[in-house]
Amino acid sequence: MKLTFLGTAGLVPPGMGLKVTGIRGMNSMLIDNDYLLEVGDGALRNIIAHGVDLKVVKRVLVSHLHSDHFIGIVHVLHNMVAVHNRTDPLEIIGPRGIANATRGLMDLCGLHTAADDEKRGYELIFKELSETDHFDDIQTSRGEHPVETHAYRIRRNNRTLFYNGESLFTDEVLNLAHGADLLVSTVSVPRTHSYHISPEALGKAATKAGVKRVATVHWPPDFEGKHDEFRGLIAKHFGGEIIIPDDFTTIEV
Repeated sequence: MKLTFLGTAGLVPPGMGLKVTGIRGMNSMLIDNDYLLEVGDGALRNIIAHGVDLKVVKRVLVSHLHSDHFIGIVHVLHNMVAVHNRTDPLEIIGPRGIANATRGLMDLCGLHTAADDEKRGYELIFKELSETDHFDDIQTSRGEHPVETHAYRIRRNNRTLFYNGESLFTDEVLNLAHGADLLVSTVSVPRTHSYHISPEALGKAATKAGVKRVATVHWPPDFEGKHDEFRGLIAKHFGGEIIIPDDFTTIEV
């Protein structure tokens, strides 16, 4: 299983500006060639730059409906119509409300061709997740965040990828991550704060879950250009390989 980090940034605090957004795209990943995992604001830019074939993508997986994880979906769906002439159905998976949110965004942005089920040329199939789900190569568990959020476990060819899109590492989320070959997680604050994940919290969770490697996205702007310092905080509590990817980094799970 191959994972490509198309965009690695989250929302940027005031004052950071182009120090982050001019360098890294918003959170989005490609699993092999057929699953998009998260579609943050402006995700289409890096999707196009990497040459992703949007006719081949079968599923879009979304952890929660915050803009840096989801709002880029509207231009992805429009591009499938306007550029790729897609005809195959597309499944969109995420928290409750994702169907209404997606259709509402398309209407709000005036993307009426993409919003119109007859004019679009391909079917949108929405799957709104429950507390836990298991279908095909995907398992999910609801996490803990101010809005409904879900973690994903994907298994292909005897390899397991786990993704935590901003939940605290609850017992349920840790159980889903257990033994994964690669744990990918957002790390949005330097130190533990409320519901946000810190690098040290990630290291502790990775060790507790018994995973082999970890990779981070959405890391704090405080560590822009300071990857060794950031990695060192995770390594205080985790002895395995720690990957701090740039946009367009591709790894084998």
